[in-house]
Amino acid sequence: MDTIEDGDQAAEPPAKVKSVAATILGEFFDTLEKEKGFGEIAPRLRKVVLEDGVFAEPSIRAALFPEAS
Repeated sequence: MDTIEDGDQAAEPPAKVKSVAATILGEFFDTLEKEKGFGEIAPRLRKVVLEDGVFAEPSIRAALFPEAS
């Protein structure tokens, strides 16, 4: 049984690997942010999808229409 008891391994944070989907979605949000009228929406969508990892319709809707929630 392997356990992490070595102090060096335990102190080192795990490497964060960006998935292909996260890379593609990140590029999509970058492009969307440059489009007229989407400059404020794209960062909110990026946070919901990429940072929070939520794809549920209510969360996406709240990011698109924050004044309606």
